[in-house]
Amino acid sequence: MVNLKLENGYEIGTLTLDELKAVAELNEKCSDYYLLHEGEQPSEKNTLEIFNALPPGKNYEDKFVLGIFNDTDELIGIIDLVKNFPGEGEWMLGLFCIAPQQRDKGLGKLVHQTLVQWAVKLGAKSFRLGVLEENPKGMKFWSGLGYRKIKESLKVDAQQKTHVIKVMTIQIGC
Repeated sequence: MVNLKLENGYEIGTLTLDELKAVAELNEKCSDYYLLHEGEQPSEKNTLEIFNALPPGKNYEDKFVLGIFNDTDELIGIIDLVKNFPGEGEWMLGLFCIAPQQRDKGLGKLVHQTLVQWAVKLGAKSFRLGVLEENPKGMKFWSGLGYRKIKESLKVDAQQKTHVIKVMTIQIGC
């Protein structure tokens, strides 16, 4: 179980299926992400995928589903992280979502710094993620943390819209 304390009194902790309702409620608050990424409002399927989706060749021991909790223990963010994917020492950030009312306050940067410190202790050498081209705010955020684009790929969403995904990475460990 992960339990990381943030400087502002918030915490990052392991989420379980027992918290499906809170995750679904947060997904609703973050519907802007789902509309951009999926072309649809968040669904029960999206909530379950946070816990169940795995990249090829990975198992649930490689996956961390983490919640960001404020000082009143309210779930205000979700992180989906897979270690050693696509390669040894590379960790994939599949989801990094923060409730809209918590954005633009430095929380994302603080959470990222804490995740980096924790992951390096577990052998991570880099983080990797994908940002939709239609998400300039996301590109600015990740670039501002030091991520650099290494390639682009295409994804087709549920509405048959093609997205350009900018794959980005940052070196975090030796």
